[in-house]
Amino acid sequence: MIRTAARPNDLPASYGFGVTAIAILLLVLALGTTAFYVQSIALIPEVQLGLNGEISLVLAVLNNVGIILPLLVIGLSLFLIVTAIQMLRGNADAVRWAGTIVFWITVGAIILAIFLFFQQSAANDLTGLPADYGRGISAALVPLLLALPTGAASWWMSQNSMLINRNQTLTSRNARMAWNLLIPTIAILIIVAARPLEKTFITSLTDKRFGSSDPVSFVGLQNYTQLLSFRIDTVECRRADDGTCVLDADGNIRWELIARDLLQAGYRPFANIPIGGDRSLALSGTDSEFLTGIGNTLYFTVISVTLELVLGLFIAMVVNSNFKGRGLMRAVMLVPWAIPTVISARLWELMFRDNQSGIINKILLDLGAIPQSQSWLTNSSLQLNAIVMVDVWKTTPFMALLLLAGLQLIPADLYEAASVDGAARWRQFTSITLPLLRPVIGIALIFRTLDALRVFDVFNVLLGRQRLSMATYNYEVLIQEQQAGYASSVSVIIFVLISVFTFLYIRSVRIEAQ
Repeated sequence: MIRTAARPNDLPASYGFGVTAIAILLLVLALGTTAFYVQSIALIPEVQLGLNGEISLVLAVLNNVGIILPLLVIGLSLFLIVTAIQMLRGNADAVRWAGTIVFWITVGAIILAIFLFFQQSAANDLTGLPADYGRGISAALVPLLLALPTGAASWWMSQNSMLINRNQTLTSRNARMAWNLLIPTIAILIIVAARPLEKTFITSLTDKRFGSSDPVSFVGLQNYTQLLSFRIDTVECRRADDGTCVLDADGNIRWELIARDLLQAGYRPFANIPIGGDRSLALSGTDSEFLTGIGNTLYFTVISVTLELVLGLFIAMVVNSNFKGRGLMRAVMLVPWAIPTVISARLWELMFRDNQSGIINKILLDLGAIPQSQSWLTNSSLQLNAIVMVDVWKTTPFMALLLLAGLQLIPADLYEAASVDGAARWRQFTSITLPLLRPVIGIALIFRTLDALRVFDVFNVLLGRQRLSMATYNYEVLIQEQQAGYASSVSVIIFVLISVFTFLYIRSVRIEAQ
């Protein structure tokens, strides 16, 4: 027997019965939605084939149900049950949250009804179904029936808002207001971002081929194991007849291969780290190209973003000072950033020519910085540095623009007070500028790191298959080799790596606290 929710003595009896009715409604919605959802999954033809053992049950469920929607149904059902129980115990804050819940359930049910009406009413050329508004009305009837009791509950809560919301804390009210503003954004993100990412992850668990109608098999984490499996072994250098180590064309030591049984198992060396003398640590993996791509991308990201931060901060501080032509300088510094990456890469390709016609070699030779012309885009030891130069030239203005916005938010009175106290310029920079600019630096680093970790165009234009980034490797696997499942695994790993960098930046610069 469910008891009536507790209520203050000065409130009408209908208040307690109304709260109890809404709590029961939430319980019915939670249990009924879960039962209906599970039953609808079991009725899906592919799932029934999986239950009969004719196809993979896991793959059938993932393809037709996904991951996010079941988690949402379970999470929301548990939240409704907990809220209903708290309401029956007389928790006033739970009653207020119930008002928010029934309001958004009503809104969601109406939107779903409208969507189903137009979707089911439209003609389908593939199946030959004509337009039929009766079919649309039938499809929209279920969510509309759901909206009736929740809409009535929301109306009752609004009529008794003075009683429900009295004596609430400011923190509680602000929390509900924040969620009211966030719920539409979260719903849109789930539709346009989370669902595609979920589909990519599901595909990564299969051996699906791009643009093929071949049967798809569930392979679990096999693709990730193939991509990330690596080992470290000790090898010696290759020796000449006189016992010295053999050097390659670039002057680097040539190392022996790893053991034959490892080669037969699919391991291929992708890097050697000298440990002194004639020995090195050989890094090998079952997908050496992808692991090399990770190394190339991380090297490119760390070096380019660091240089862009230092140069961008210097440029921002210069442009932020008072001098004639400051407005023109601000406009001119954005020119490299405004040039499309493909065009700027082609321009730099001409400047990187390995003879006197290449302006980079010409300048460095005139300055005496290099003894002879360098093959910037063919010499393996110079390729990544050349790519870094292109990216730093192009995107340093973007970093400077973000930092300039942060510098202009710092009050000039702080610098005047510091000057009066006798603080030197360097002390003002370390004690005022950097601490107050830290949140902006964090945001700028996040933007640039996200862009650098998924770099594609500059690598693809200048190096092609000579050196791969993670993104260009993903392109090669998907388009050239037609392996959609394997390429999806690469995409998921890139996403995880970007998420890790973002989390580290947020924690290190304490953006949340500031």
